[in-house]
Amino acid sequence: MTDPQNPPQSPSPWSNPENPQWQSPPVSSYQVQSVNNMGIPMPPLGPVPPQELPPQRPATITAAMWIWIAGAVLSVAVLPVMFLTNAEYFLASDPTVDRTTGQFGVGVLAVLSGFLMLVAAAPYIAFAIVLRNGQNWARVLLAVLGAIGFLSTLGIAFIALAADVWQPATAIAIVTLGLTVAAVVLQFLPASNRFVR
Repeated sequence: MTDPQNPPQSPSPWSNPENPQWQSPPVSSYQVQSVNNMGIPMPPLGPVPPQELPPQRPATITAAMWIWIAGAVLSVAVLPVMFLTNAEYFLASDPTVDRTTGQFGVGVLAVLSGFLMLVAAAPYIAFAIVLRNGQNWARVLLAVLGAIGFLSTLGIAFIALAADVWQPATAIAIVTLGLTVAAVVLQFLPASNRFVR
């Protein structure tokens, strides 16, 4: 007599490994369907053709970005280093100023010039990050800013050459000038032109 609560179940051919019909259950294949915002299934998306994929960022653009950032960071230090290493030179230019007051003034001037250079360097860093994504307007702005920065840094280098202790500030200025030229050249190389849009 069978229990009505537990009716007999027919043995499954997959439950007994000794059964010659024993095999793994069939695996159903399925496709992942995308669902829109309304919760309605949409047909699966087809593969994207290679020509429609965004181009891979070339090493020239990556290098230009990091060089712009390095040059901007270095440029912040040019004026403060020039003022601090040449305090005696600036104090000797006006012998009527008290020495303690003059040294304090040179220190304040170094801090203020460093802050102003930091503000001036911020757009270089911001546009360099945008350049990394291949935006042509950022490349054009960086070229314009690079020309302005090149001329101003060149002027600072000549001022530093006239000072008593010219080596630190002049060396930083020369390195910054070289980095600016390198970044501009890299961002306009053929590989960069193919990537920028």
